[in-house]
Amino acid sequence: MAEPEKWYTNEERKLLLKDRYFNNSHNYFFEVKEAKNGSKYIVIDQRKKFRGEFVGAKIRIFEDEMLEFERVLHKLIAFSLNCDQSQKTPSQSSSIKFNNDNIPTSLASDLAPAFFQKLLSTRDWQEFEYYTYYLLKLLGIALAYTFLNQRQAGRADGFFKIGNLAVIYDCTLSNSDVESHKSEQINNYCNRLKQGIIEISKTATEEFYDHHKQVWIITQNKTRSIKVVNSIEVKEIAVQDIMSLYQDRLTKSLNAQALEMRLCNL
Repeated sequence: MAEPEKWYTNEERKLLLKDRYFNNSHNYFFEVKEAKNGSKYIVIDQRKKFRGEFVGAKIRIFEDEMLEFERVLHKLIAFSLNCDQSQKTPSQSSSIKFNNDNIPTSLASDLAPAFFQKLLSTRDWQEFEYYTYYLLKLLGIALAYTFLNQRQAGRADGFFKIGNLAVIYDCTLSNSDVESHKSEQINNYCNRLKQGIIEISKTATEEFYDHHKQVWIITQNKTRSIKVVNSIEVKEIAVQDIMSLYQDRLTKSLNAQALEMRLCNL
């Protein structure tokens, strides 16, 4: 009988990340690789020693499958660890945990939009800028604007205003020191904020003369304060911290004023 045709290739792919886990019975190897089209996929290799030889199985999880795979796996693991159906009655078997607002905490992964994973992993600067803008809109910031289609020298990636807070933001995928990498742009953004008015389009402007003003350099790194220029705060903001705020917005009692304060204090 002829062997079935392989649905995958043995050609070596670029390795981006790897990890492993061993226990008394099995060895597990995890790898993140890059496909020919630039997308990422995960390889999970399970091995066990049988009669002096290692035997095992390998699966591949492709980028467009990851969120659903994560949801199902998380659900099954939570069920396995927290629910012993053979020893509990139906009324006792619930493993759902609740936060202080009486919201099931297990909903966290289900509530995240599909593009969140791309925000954390993309190396496409346009994709990062667009998705960051969508994230700000998802937070409930009505006056959020993107300037991606109006690219000019010294032009920021976007601007938003909520309550008494006005922010010019710039998105970068750079892992280097953003303070030196974006030094000239930061000075330009501070000068724009000092004016108290910004042109959104040829027919629209936003005024913020007496607002609290900040410059955000949004990255995939860590949130930190960079400096203060004439009372204007300049910060590096981790996009994952904005995503966490979105989660709190859905699962906690967070009104517009509280959202403004959380954004201001990031």
